[in-house]
Amino acid sequence: MRILCFSGGCVAVMGLFLGGCNSGTPYAESSLQETTVKGVIQVHGKPLGGGEVHFNPGNLNRKVGGRNAPIAKDGSYTLTTLVGQNIVSVSPPQNKARSKDIVGLEYEEKTVDLKPGENTQNIDFLP
Repeated sequence: MRILCFSGGCVAVMGLFLGGCNSGTPYAESSLQETTVKGVIQVHGKPLGGGEVHFNPGNLNRKVGGRNAPIAKDGSYTLTTLVGQNIVSVSPPQNKARSKDIVGLEYEEKTVDLKPGENTQNIDFLP
């Protein structure tokens, strides 16, 4: 009986220690440092000609919204956004919005981690 009570007490104490290891909030960058990002947006491995790319920084202290840039005919884009984790999404060009090749494109998101300085992010949606 003593061994059982001792074991139960140890488990309870361990639970208290382990329960305090997580603050409950996910990590988010707090820097307001900007960075330049360029690259090519692809859909099914082919450049997406037209539309718009959206970068939404996961930054707790930001005072600005997400950043958008047009996608050129060759799929390339360039924009400035905040350093750290960004969620990337795409709005298809109006003339292709109903094309079955890109069904669901506007609902797909990618996460990228951007460093200070210039970044290259070639992103393939609907691979």
